[in-house]
Amino acid sequence: MRPVSPKPYCHQKGASIANSPSRPSFLALDLLRAGAALVVMMAHLRGYSLPAYGALPASDKGMITALFYAVTRPGHPAVMVFFVLSGFLVGGQAIRHLREGRFDFQRYAVDRATRIFIPLVPALLLTALVAVSVGSIFEIQDIVAHIVALNGVVTPTARANAPLWSLAYEIWFYVLMGCIGYAISRRTFSIGSFAGLAAVALVFSVLESSYLLFWLLGALVAAYPPRSLWVAYAGFAAFVGGVFFSQMVSDGGPWAGYATGPADTMLCVGLAALLPALCHERVNRLLEPAAWPIRGMSAMSYSLYIFHYPVLVYLTANYMPATLGLGGGGITSLVLKGAVCFAVCLVFYLLFERRTVAFRNRINGTVSAQP
Repeated sequence: MRPVSPKPYCHQKGASIANSPSRPSFLALDLLRAGAALVVMMAHLRGYSLPAYGALPASDKGMITALFYAVTRPGHPAVMVFFVLSGFLVGGQAIRHLREGRFDFQRYAVDRATRIFIPLVPALLLTALVAVSVGSIFEIQDIVAHIVALNGVVTPTARANAPLWSLAYEIWFYVLMGCIGYAISRRTFSIGSFAGLAAVALVFSVLESSYLLFWLLGALVAAYPPRSLWVAYAGFAAFVGGVFFSQMVSDGGPWAGYATGPADTMLCVGLAALLPALCHERVNRLLEPAAWPIRGMSAMSYSLYIFHYPVLVYLTANYMPATLGLGGGGITSLVLKGAVCFAVCLVFYLLFERRTVAFRNRINGTVSAQP
């Protein structure tokens, strides 16, 4: 493999986000998305089933146990992966459409709204029910704040569904790109665009603005991929290093208490540099034997992410409390909770997320039919 290609590798035949009329499916990206969702769920599952590694009895500690804890610890890096992937796929496609003069604001808004809200609304209702069942508070105004992506800004994220903190970021990423796309495609800076951008600026004066930069970096790399494969090699090294350092500074790590920003930056910059190479047809061919489970898990990754936590909270509070070690039913509890969580997430996926495209097409057809 030559270190320099005459065309960026994600612009080569059969490998491109940039030259396809619709966003293609790349198995490596699907695997990343599915893996990130599973890591987040496993991190929470272990946290609600077993004590921290340092609190385990000495008889429970060992190489296999340490490896299990290491694999189920990187929940935060997994969310960073989601942010960069979202920028690469959603932001990159929007930039491509703008460059080609075919950005459709209405379609963009419908696509993003259906993607987020069709699963999110039932997830919020489930969260409210679980909160009530465990004696927590999650009132109507809190549900509304989560729907309009103001959790973490004007109200805390629901304790019964902690992963929803990242949904506020995701929605505002989409708002930013929509405002930019509308202004550029219409060649006018309307009051609506100004108000939207002002709202984004106000919100990110409270939220972590570096996450927005990571999302934009993913979008820019998709639209303007590097030509040298050495960038991908360096990106892989930086990504692995970022995951490692993120674990060192996380709770329970040897450097706990140090800032996570440098590790997040290393991870996200490295992943952004690596993503275009993962779109190559050779990578797709390599993963093709496992295409069915990869695509299946990727398809339900959003449902897995937003539904597993309230199920864990309910099961732990009412039926299977956390244990003090691996013995005494600790492993059995973890396995049973994991199976129930996955089954519930699958049901919600089949009821809601799986129907997103059909519902979206119906809306787009209705909008297109209007005079």
